[in-house]
Amino acid sequence: MEYTWEQLRGIESGTILHDEYEDGIHFIVMRGSSHLCAYLGIPKTHPLANHDYNLLPIECHGGLTFGQMGDGKNWAKESYWYGWDYGHCDDYAFYYDDPSLGNIKGSGKKWLVKDVIEDSWLAKIHMKDLMKLAEEIHNQALSKAEGGK
Repeated sequence: MEYTWEQLRGIESGTILHDEYEDGIHFIVMRGSSHLCAYLGIPKTHPLANHDYNLLPIECHGGLTFGQMGDGKNWAKESYWYGWDYGHCDDYAFYYDDPSLGNIKGSGKKWLVKDVIEDSWLAKIHMKDLMKLAEEIHNQALSKAEGGK
């Protein structure tokens, strides 16, 4: 389902608006408190899981801002999640439209779910490539530890 800006404003924070799984990567778009957020989930047992998100060279809107084990509520427990948000200085926030907040003026892009999905293609490719590399490094280290070459 495609949501309009007006519909997104009325949806509760934490609601998953898009959910897909491809090539071992779980991708979701979630309604955040004031903007949309995107997350990539990988198996929690994967060698790339549970690392400082600042160290991962994944190109995404504003850079990675999140890394956490799934909580079973918003993020599946069997995955480790890396994420980023669409709430930066050039992004329009939901609260800019709230008349009860007075004269808060906002500008920038009003990100819709379809925009976030389109914007996330490179991040998904980077994650897929990093997962392959981490697996190769892990397997080589295991082989060397077992006396192989």
